[in-house]
Amino acid sequence: MKTPRLKLTAFAGLILLVAMSCSLISGQQQPVESPALKATTPEISTEAPNEAASTTEPGAESPDATQEVSASPAPQQGGTTSGAQGPCDDKVCVLDGSFLLKRPIGPEWRNKIDTASRYGTLRRRIRDTYYGVQFLNSLGTPVYAAAGGDVEVAGDDSQVMYGPRLNMYGNLVIIKHSLPGISEPVYTLYAHLSEISVKAEGDVEAGEQIGMVGMSGSTRGSTLYFEVRYGKNSYEAARNPELWLEPLTDATGDPMGALAGRVVDKQGNYVHIRNILVENLRTAAQGKLGPLYLRTYIDNIQMGLDPWKESFAASYMPEGTYQISFWYGSQLYQREVEVQPGRLTYVNFEVK
Repeated sequence: MKTPRLKLTAFAGLILLVAMSCSLISGQQQPVESPALKATTPEISTEAPNEAASTTEPGAESPDATQEVSASPAPQQGGTTSGAQGPCDDKVCVLDGSFLLKRPIGPEWRNKIDTASRYGTLRRRIRDTYYGVQFLNSLGTPVYAAAGGDVEVAGDDSQVMYGPRLNMYGNLVIIKHSLPGISEPVYTLYAHLSEISVKAEGDVEAGEQIGMVGMSGSTRGSTLYFEVRYGKNSYEAARNPELWLEPLTDATGDPMGALAGRVVDKQGNYVHIRNILVENLRTAAQGKLGPLYLRTYIDNIQMGLDPWKESFAASYMPEGTYQISFWYGSQLYQREVEVQPGRLTYVNFEVK
């Protein structure tokens, strides 16, 4: 009679042991949500550089995200390509700008820059980056001083380099200016001239003729190549002339605005973006402009420089609402901005 009782006791112990094991296993393995199963709604970054991390869903930007700034920022010494705040710490600011230079080509000729060769884009034939802009005009078109100042150079670059190599500019004039509200000297350079009508160490007035459009230097066609240099007369000190030249007017006679901005990562480092789409959101009744395609400046040393610390820019923008879009990695970044007559709209993007 003892054997069956022992068997029953052993069987009961086995059942108890299995139950305890199952309880222990179920207590250790809690359900884990797979990252692949989480909802992934793309977000649009609306952070200003070096601000606390935050994201905003498309279309949910606060109405007060645009800050009106009445005074131009005081230019600072030097420039940097990382870690520095721009002149606008908000997502979008509307600034007075520094449109202090007259156009070197008169209104009776082609006084709009060639947008196919903007500052910071690639000069494909010789693999150089543009450090200025071009005004495509016929030989002999008059060239005027963009502001009053002292003539520093009036000659050619066959013996002295004013850029990365000899014979790049051909016949050129460089003028030093003291501009209102700008603490640093500003230099303007006029290259590829056919004739020069001023002398070094002389004074010129704004709008005074200093030469004529030509084909000297490295150009293959008749053009005026124009640079703006900030702080010192060197190639590396060049700035985007579109942010310095007085605005052209639109069809209604109002001055057009300009757009500038920067794209940085969370550490404040400037990021290269190849395709930035700028679309005009005006209704059909207001007229519609075609899309504008921009990119950040190709050379690192062109990005983040005073006074604007921008990495992309464009002028010739009529008043209106625009949408800026670009992809970084797998994320789409967008921002709606207002462009105002004769003013600079500045945009900050922080990417992840």
